Amino acid sequence: MLELTGQHVLLREFTKDHLHDPAYFRWLRDLEVVIPIYRTEYLLPLQFDRVVAHVESLWKSGKDCLFAVHDCATGAFIGTQRIGHIDWRSGVGDIGVLIGERQFWGRGIATEAVSLACEHAFQTLSLRRLTGGTPASSEAMCRCFKRLGFKEEGRLRGQLLLRGKYEDHVLFGLLKDQFRKLEARIS
Repeated sequence: MLELTGQHVLLREFTKDHLHDPAYFRWLRDLEVVIPIYRTEYLLPLQFDRVVAHVESLWKSGKDCLFAVHDCATGAFIGTQRIGHIDWRSGVGDIGVLIGERQFWGRGIATEAVSLACEHAFQTLSLRRLTGGTPASSEAMCRCFKRLGFKEEGRLRGQLLLRGKYEDHVLFGLLKDQFRKLEARIS
């Protein structure tokens, strides 16, 4: 089983055990958790079998890598990390992270998980470019991308409807030679 280890975070291949962990479905039903990934459709009446079908489609796609994020100190399953929509011919993919357990927010966990995934994408998968996006109000995710060398490449003004208001969708991009691997210890 593939594992990517950081100082505070361990990324493991996302398995059926993760899929069936009750915490995972709980995260998908939490507005504050899904806003940074703008998957608010998860808040609509959602049957677990649709989540299973979606995850199974990622496993079979050949264009997606899905990881479970674990806390190194406790081993707890705390979120997910994805490298997705990979275009193998052009060497491009997108990246997204979801930290579901709120007690891990504000500690740099997402930044470390994204750093590990970027390193894997560039070194192991031989991708040359990664993209990502987040609502403008997700300041932590914007800081995460910038800290790792992502550049803001676009802003879709008023694109996203969140909490009854329209806001910008910020688009980021990172070329392999611009990646700043997370070296500093996260407190």
